[in-house]
Amino acid sequence: MEEKGMIRFDSWTPGLPEPEKRKEGGRHMGGSKSPFWRDYKILIVGAAVFTIYSVLLSAWVNYRASKEAHEAMQRAVTSAVATAENHIFDVWGITREEFQEKEKAKAEGKTTPPTDAESFNQYVDREAIAVARVISKLSTEQQKYTEACCMLARVMSPDYPNDFESVAKQPKQWMFYDGTDNSYSDRDKEIAESIVRPWLVNQTYPSGLTKEMVHGNWSPNDYVLRDSYNTTPTMHTWRYPG
Repeated sequence: MEEKGMIRFDSWTPGLPEPEKRKEGGRHMGGSKSPFWRDYKILIVGAAVFTIYSVLLSAWVNYRASKEAHEAMQRAVTSAVATAENHIFDVWGITREEFQEKEKAKAEGKTTPPTDAESFNQYVDREAIAVARVISKLSTEQQKYTEACCMLARVMSPDYPNDFESVAKQPKQWMFYDGTDNSYSDRDKEIAESIVRPWLVNQTYPSGLTKEMVHGNWSPNDYVLRDSYNTTPTMHTWRYPG
């Protein structure tokens, strides 16, 4: 029995509208790519690669240009310095090689003779006087010649100074000479110069003398050089052959 005033839902149910179909190519929860990327991705990637290439190429070109400019600047500076140095050498009257030898000798504490004739003769005179002061204290000319040659052997040796004046000033090395009595005779000067000048002019030295004969042994009537400080069976000796 139906009650009055009640509505029946089973007799009529309005139909719900059917959901619209997704349009072709529309976005949905799956996140599919946009049509623009799909259609132009090759062009986009190509443009990006070309841009990167252009940037790197520009950087490389700038680097090369900068490096070449720097190298050109260095060459120009080097050339200018060399020109200036050559002018200085011309003014000084020496060659670049002579200058380099002087600098090397200076660094090693060595002495180099002057190159002009007047200064060179003064240098020879000063060196001969240094030797004359030492040998003047010995009694015979043979002793004096031999001692002068001992000084020459030291000049020749890499273990001693390469100039006579420095060799003469070595303390406690020369019999009866301590640097306080610098007197010498004209004959002492002649003997000294006969040993000093040939060496300084063209590296000439008495026959048989070697750079090892740096040790001298004195006795009242003799002065002999030897290549060993201590007496040994194998040592060599030498006297001036005068």
